[in-house]
Amino acid sequence: MEQVSVISLWIALLLFGAAFALFIFHYLSRREQMNLRGVAVALAGWVALGVALVLRAAVAERLPIVGAYESLALITWFVVAVYLVLELFTQVKKLGLYVMPAAILFLGLAWSSYSAPAGLMPELQSDIVVLHVIVMFTAVGALYLAGCAALLYLVEERLLKRHRTGSVLGRLPSLATLDRLVYRATLIGVPFLTMGMVAGGIRAIAFGVEDWLVDPMVLLSLGAWALYLALLYGHLRGGWGGRRAAWLAVAGLAVMLVIRFAAVPYWSGFHTYGG
Repeated sequence: MEQVSVISLWIALLLFGAAFALFIFHYLSRREQMNLRGVAVALAGWVALGVALVLRAAVAERLPIVGAYESLALITWFVVAVYLVLELFTQVKKLGLYVMPAAILFLGLAWSSYSAPAGLMPELQSDIVVLHVIVMFTAVGALYLAGCAALLYLVEERLLKRHRTGSVLGRLPSLATLDRLVYRATLIGVPFLTMGMVAGGIRAIAFGVEDWLVDPMVLLSLGAWALYLALLYGHLRGGWGGRRAAWLAVAGLAVMLVIRFAAVPYWSGFHTYGG
């Protein structure tokens, strides 16, 4: 079953690559059909990755959260899930060209870190941990997407200020579309981030984890949470948008990436997920 799981992950990677190719073709040709086909292929890749994760969970008899291979594959699944929700159910469209490279990168990093299924430490074997993991990865998917949209916003704004309005700029999403995506993705991510932090705190208290409040991952998560709250508050109360919101989202993305690639594997005392 583990072999089938790995094959499914490879199929997902190939499908994301095919979707990216279709999105490039849509970008160059402006044929609407190519974007729709790209979304369909991306959806198929998302399903294949979901199958890979379910099979991995069945083999390991636990959530697939142990080590870089599983956690990066899970992050990819949630990033693509948030993208598909926005693409299919909101007015924010045609972002596959910018999401697929991130999905391919994360899945490629996951594959390069492959390891056989391992056990889960006793401290993580509880329902509250399941809740913590699910909501945190949902938050990560949404907030990564917000950060990528914010980066694209800043690049496009800079090109406009330099009056570089060539064919490339004309085919990028509008600044208004990107600003809307930053806000909506953050609006999805922050409640899940809040629930995940609360669940994590409950778990730490229940297991008597010492000094958990000063753990680097907890402190960084609080910092990211504050940045995203400032973005939402400013958008709702102060009319913040555009460049200011984009910089906050980029700062939040930077903190989230530090959490995943530095705090989790190297700094945190109790967020290693067993490996």
